[in-house]
Amino acid sequence: MVQPMQIEKEPMHTRRWPRDLASGAHWAAIYNGIWGVAWFTFMHREWDTALVAIKHPSPWTSEVWLLWVVLTLPIGVAVMAFVADQARAYRSAVAAAAIVWLLFSLGMLVNGVRAGLSLRVQLLDSVVNLVALLAASVISTRTTVE
Repeated sequence: MVQPMQIEKEPMHTRRWPRDLASGAHWAAIYNGIWGVAWFTFMHREWDTALVAIKHPSPWTSEVWLLWVVLTLPIGVAVMAFVADQARAYRSAVAAAAIVWLLFSLGMLVNGVRAGLSLRVQLLDSVVNLVALLAASVISTRTTVE
């Protein structure tokens, strides 16, 4: 009787952290690239319209953008390190993206409702996040796994 091949995983302390860091940087580049395209094509107008309606200045200063880009690196590393530990990489990538999207969307909803931000801009922000998170996770998984 033929035994199914078993895959042994590396212990956590011997994990290839440089690979996780590189795949996380790749993830962050894809995520931020998609957001950049969305921002310069339509999201900045949506945000400007929503902020004018509630008489708030834009929180999206260059410092905030830089901080966000820096913060997406550890998010990407965490997502890709999680995916690397899973037998079903693509399913795990989608699950990880969905969890991050849910957290981002809940944060946006709570903050948006508190600030009086239009539901339209919150929904568009959430959809762009979903697309960016799924694309970054699946594309990065494809380049890491294969």
